[in-house]
Amino acid sequence: MMYEIYYWYSLFIFIYFFVINGQYIILILVSSRRLREYLRLSKTDFYVATEYTPSISIIVPARNEEHTIVDTITSLFRLDYPDFEIVVVNDGSTDQTLEKLIQHFDLKPVEASYEKSADWIPCETVHGFYSSFVYSKLLVVDKTNGGKSDALNAGINYAKHALFCSIDADSILEKQTLLKLVQPFLNSEDTVAVGGIVRVANGCTIRDGVLKDVTLPFSPLIITQIIEYLRAFLTNRIGWEKINSLLIVSGAIGLFKRSVVMELQGYKNTIGEDMEMTLRMHKFLRKKRRKYRIDFAPDAVCWTQVPTNLNSLSNQRIRWQRGMIDSLWLHRDMLFNPRYGTVGFLALPYFWIFEMMGPLIEASGYVVLILSILSGIISEFFIFVFLMAYLFGFFFSLVAIFINEISYNYYKKYKEILKLIFYALLDPVWYRPFTVYWRIKAFVGYKKSKRQWGTIKRETFMMDHSSAQNEAAQQ
Repeated sequence: MMYEIYYWYSLFIFIYFFVINGQYIILILVSSRRLREYLRLSKTDFYVATEYTPSISIIVPARNEEHTIVDTITSLFRLDYPDFEIVVVNDGSTDQTLEKLIQHFDLKPVEASYEKSADWIPCETVHGFYSSFVYSKLLVVDKTNGGKSDALNAGINYAKHALFCSIDADSILEKQTLLKLVQPFLNSEDTVAVGGIVRVANGCTIRDGVLKDVTLPFSPLIITQIIEYLRAFLTNRIGWEKINSLLIVSGAIGLFKRSVVMELQGYKNTIGEDMEMTLRMHKFLRKKRRKYRIDFAPDAVCWTQVPTNLNSLSNQRIRWQRGMIDSLWLHRDMLFNPRYGTVGFLALPYFWIFEMMGPLIEASGYVVLILSILSGIISEFFIFVFLMAYLFGFFFSLVAIFINEISYNYYKKYKEILKLIFYALLDPVWYRPFTVYWRIKAFVGYKKSKRQWGTIKRETFMMDHSSAQNEAAQQ
């Protein structure tokens, strides 16, 4: 009886492995072709501002970001874009976030009169506004703490322009990021949102608001996260975008049509507000039978800090998994619903089976492997399945590293590339079990989890403000 159960479970794991890796291969093939199109354009003068380039409001929600907020805002003034404003929303910070902004950018309290329109999004009480004659593009909104979603909603209310870009307060954008993000809006009036690619800033050198040098940090934990980010963005999101079924525009970097988000009454107070908003846009626009595109720009780069220790990383991954569970459950009526096309029949089943339930299946595989070894009934077939799972995991990491190097060439030293390959080889052995454990842990206490800001330990960027500050003052 035990052997029969073991046999059928081995067969189930094999089928699961076959299906998930088949989907990965399809996404890689689609992604590589799409990426070549973007890179061909990036090597020309395609990304230049014209009279048709729309104005953008950059919204930066911030709570307790005293270590990075000045660096982030300073870098925004260096963006290569003709017309933009920066709206920083201080969401009831209890540290020196607001004070550092006031001091560094010479801000003064201002009277801001904004009449509430019919589509005004409810948000917590706003205490005041700060601006400066020197930094005229910058507006700081100081409000009662209401969470990231509430801070974004406040920023949307006070934004002036038809497009808004939301970024995290610990992020640095490359100079042409906005030009690359806005391109899908210029290509098609049906575009409602565009996501960018998020890269790991830990270990990078940033001067005058510009990324000067990209080097691998010493920490194995951070290097492994770099590989993880490459897999997620270069072999996954591009593929889903190709069939207009991208389910998440990352909260770290995304450009949106403000009118559509206001129609939806802004962000909901959920754990994963970015994925929930993306899903709600799909649902709303398909119900209305409107033509739309949710796009992805793999050459629009945002550099962000990642956790540097297991405790912070654990908290982040549990929060991410709970955010995904939250979003999928809230929009469960979309699953296998013909009204939602490829989103309902391809993207959502993939996320339900492989992203949400996947950790439970993987963990059961580890348990069965250990029990079968201890009981002496392990079969060559089961060992073969686990070995193939390991090799395919390494292969997908290798492909992501390869695509990154031939496309972007950020890591120019052979030693760094070899180090990435080495840690990709170790990833399934030590890092993957950790992430599986954290993602399972997300299910425990999910209903009691709080809809609040996630916190990780921030570090000050390696940055020189001098010339950036002078240039920002001249704009």
